[in-house]
Amino acid sequence: MDKADIEALKNSNPILEVLGRLGIETQNNRFRCFQPDNHSHGDRTPSVSVWPDRGQFKCWVCPDVKGDVIDLVRLAIGCGFREALQYLNPNIGEPARMIAFSLPLPFPMTSPKKSSAAKVSPEAPSEESLLRLKILAALLEMCPPVSGKVAHYLQKRRIFKRIWDRQHLCMVEDYAGISRLLESTFGLADLERTGIFNPAGHLRFYRHNLFFPYFDELNKPVYLQARAIDPDVKPKELSLKGHIPIPYNVGLLNGEPGQVYLCEGVIDTLTLLEQGFPAVGVPGAANFKPGWAELFRNKTVHVAFDPDAPGESGAAKTMDILRARGIEARRLAPPAGKDLNDWFRNG
Repeated sequence: MDKADIEALKNSNPILEVLGRLGIETQNNRFRCFQPDNHSHGDRTPSVSVWPDRGQFKCWVCPDVKGDVIDLVRLAIGCGFREALQYLNPNIGEPARMIAFSLPLPFPMTSPKKSSAAKVSPEAPSEESLLRLKILAALLEMCPPVSGKVAHYLQKRRIFKRIWDRQHLCMVEDYAGISRLLESTFGLADLERTGIFNPAGHLRFYRHNLFFPYFDELNKPVYLQARAIDPDVKPKELSLKGHIPIPYNVGLLNGEPGQVYLCEGVIDTLTLLEQGFPAVGVPGAANFKPGWAELFRNKTVHVAFDPDAPGESGAAKTMDILRARGIEARRLAPPAGKDLNDWFRNG
């Protein structure tokens, strides 16, 4: 593309529209900085100004957070100039929706198919388990990427699009449509038997519409947690029926020497990933399985569970399991009354 083509591309992508596509919320033509650590209180009061008529933005604190709509895309998803052009015009080479999934990680990680990590010895899967995994894969295919209110929910927790896409987060948007399609594909009896639908004949994840898929070393979905973004919904999380086969983000456990942070829950895991820390998670402090210990071979494990009674008890048991296998384990507790996400958001 020559200079004229690039100018035409910028003119055809109004900056406020691109901010919306990126899942970045603006208020009075301002948004929170991509580098919250440079700001007091994590840039709680947005410091980046947008000039829609000029197609420009600028952070009043960070000298390198500024530019045009191409610079905006580069900073938002962590890509190069060419990839930013592809995002703005998917007809330029690789489709834009694939760009974020192929971004390099900020820490060493091998491809899941080539990982040298020790694997948990699986039990022979039952017919019901195989059916559940088939339905899970179909459900995730039907769910769009994070946007709208769900995107705002994550942004408020200082978790942004680059991490959403890397971890393949998605959401239930057309609840009725997905329910009908699942029922027509698999039948109500199997959907209820595997726990995807409740006994009333409805998809369980009606009010828990933010999905956290768990992927195995072959990058296949094997488990699911769903979260409600409405704070009045209890419980705040629902999980797929059946046993928990692996920790969240297990692909990071590659058998190579290094550090890893073990978090209580996916939100805390995403929080550390957003900050560039190598993190994996368990769905609840009491849910670390002895059979998972070998996955952490050659790692120093920082157990970062919540500083409450369940978190302290779960951390102690988890460290005992790891140390019994000769794996170095250390306690990393946030300040009293805060989980990891609170800690990083509010200091």
